[in-house]
Amino acid sequence: TGMNWDARVVVTLPRPRRETREFAQGGECFECHPECERIEGNVTCNGSGADTCTRCAHYRDGPHCV
Repeated sequence: TGMNWDARVVVTLPRPRRETREFAQGGECFECHPECERIEGNVTCNGSGADTCTRCAHYRDGPHCV
């Protein structure tokens, strides 16, 4: 499918009713930075920093979502 293992984990995480955004690292799931835009069915971020978002929820200032 072209997805790496981490992407599959992120896509298949059970979603609570709140708008959480997660990424996988070392087989565990962690929350993305709150300024990352949630992307349903795809990778929202690849780390916890504001510079690791696939897309920003609001604006991008250089490499960081703000």
